Amino acid sequence: MALAALAAAFGSAWPEALGPFVEGAFRAGGAPLGVEDPSTGTPLAEVAACDAATLERAAAAARRAFDSGPWPRTPAYDRGRLLERIALAIEAQAEPLSRLEALDAGKPLAAVRREVAGAAKVFHYYAGAMDKLYGETIPVAPSLLDFTLREPIGVAAQIVPWNFPLLACAWKLAPALAAGCCCLLKPSPLTPLSALVLAALCREAGLPEGVLAVLPGGAELGAALVARAEVDAVAFTGSTAVGTRVMQAAAVGVRPVALELGGKNPFLVFDDADVEAAAASAVSAAFGNAGQSCSARSVVLVAETLHDAFVEAFVVAAGRLRAGPVLDEATTLGPLISEAHRARVRGFLEADGSAARRPVALPLPEVGWYEAPTVFAGVEPGSPLLREEIFGPVAAVARFADPREAVALANAGDYGLNATIWTRDLERALSTARDLRCGMVSINGQTSASSQALFAPFGGYRQSGIGRELGRYGLEFYTEVKNIAVLLPA
Repeated sequence: MALAALAAAFGSAWPEALGPFVEGAFRAGGAPLGVEDPSTGTPLAEVAACDAATLERAAAAARRAFDSGPWPRTPAYDRGRLLERIALAIEAQAEPLSRLEALDAGKPLAAVRREVAGAAKVFHYYAGAMDKLYGETIPVAPSLLDFTLREPIGVAAQIVPWNFPLLACAWKLAPALAAGCCCLLKPSPLTPLSALVLAALCREAGLPEGVLAVLPGGAELGAALVARAEVDAVAFTGSTAVGTRVMQAAAVGVRPVALELGGKNPFLVFDDADVEAAAASAVSAAFGNAGQSCSARSVVLVAETLHDAFVEAFVVAAGRLRAGPVLDEATTLGPLISEAHRARVRGFLEADGSAARRPVALPLPEVGWYEAPTVFAGVEPGSPLLREEIFGPVAAVARFADPREAVALANAGDYGLNATIWTRDLERALSTARDLRCGMVSINGQTSASSQALFAPFGGYRQSGIGRELGRYGLEFYTEVKNIAVLLPA
């Protein structure tokens, strides 16, 4: 579907110009960013990047809106009603939003529909959560009434990635707006379109001018955004390397950061597991979104007695994927985000000559940046296939002799985001979950970090980040705690 036809489907929700959204209007200035359709490798749109002057204008407007505007002073219930209107607007535009996101990010339409529905659910959740975020009274002394307030933290700089563009915007914007913050949101230069449409939906819902700016641009813009003196807090989703630089920049102003970073996540299969069910689950865990997910579980650790049978079942199950046009309802495997990223992923396919490489026989379209899944069997501990985040459809299967070795292998890397355990033994499942050094664990399924867990905390240990998104935890980041003590008369 041509972009012009999609724009017509949005009606008044389509931006009047594809460029920065500042002070309630879309601006056409700035150098053009070429946006590509990864499923064809052809141009999709041109978006005006945010230049230095526009960033300064957006930051000043956000500062004014927070310091003297109505939004932080709007009653929580009324802020919730506006967020509810945004959620309903997303649902009303669900089909064109899904088609736009599929083309922009190279994602199968069926998967994107779930993500768009998830974005609406997140706004629904925070619409009802804000007026239930309470302070507390503290029994300091009989002569004192001591209590706390939660107040909005201020202006939040928010940087979202290309792999889940609209959903990541919702994860950050909804709790920040619910708390009464003002937001400077930078989408990835590869996938800016759904963020711009979301800005238009927020405007139609009645969000005051200056409360939200959407600023397309690359790494240079992100660095400038984090360095702005108007910014009170920074929320970033992306690679660990860039997250480290964001944290260093935020430290200059002693500003809090929430970092959702990389992951190299284990999928543990014990000797009593249902091999066929576990293998089918491993396909979506490792190859969902073409493996372009920080929560992908691509380190598959299997009891040595099941290793060979599992590998066979895994390869067969992966062969049921279908690569094709992203708007085809039957497509289940989309392309990688760009030609350069595909070349990077292919570099890993020669990373370990000692492992048995098992390519999955999967017909691929002749155009676009598609890559068939690859399974490596019998991978030895210490292999880069078990430690480095590939961000593509590559899974490494390694053996373990006993539960202790399984946990040691799972905890061996630098990350600690997510894990899956397959076993019929509940005691073993729970004890293993306790021993894994990661922020999320799912047992006999993959409900953690999924559309079924949108209100549960998302985040990891170690180099997978700092803080949690979603649920109550995601809301608390955008608030400050103020203590008030009242001396009571004798």
